[in-house]
Amino acid sequence: MDKEKYSFLRPAGIETFAFIFSEGALQWLHGTTTDDDGREIGNFTLFGDLLARMALADGISKGFHRPLTLSVGQAQYSEEQLSTQWSMGRKRIRRLLDKLARLELIDTCRSRVASFMTFPCLLQWRMSNGSMISNPFIHKQRERIEPL
Repeated sequence: MDKEKYSFLRPAGIETFAFIFSEGALQWLHGTTTDDDGREIGNFTLFGDLLARMALADGISKGFHRPLTLSVGQAQYSEEQLSTQWSMGRKRIRRLLDKLARLELIDTCRSRVASFMTFPCLLQWRMSNGSMISNPFIHKQRERIEPL
């Protein structure tokens, strides 16, 4: 794959998202990350690329040597694939994913067979057809949003 030509993915088929972000997560999302070739990439672009991989329906993921059966709101990923696409070393990708997990933007489950992530900051989304989907993978502490 030509790293110069990788087009970052954008979520498709979704009209709106409802998120809850910590102050640290918002600060990170508005920053940039530099790839191995010295190019700056907006952190929100990286996060959007991960979100675009999220399953919108239960089923088997595509494009992997060992595909997983995913539930709505999960995304299979490969550090090696992200490394190639984003032009960053695998250690850098792992540190980046760990940072996203500390900021509660993603939760990861890694294994030697296949890895997947969820998006605990995502409360719900509206599909292009108007249907609303609640994220089944929200952290419990995020559910205590109370009206003022």
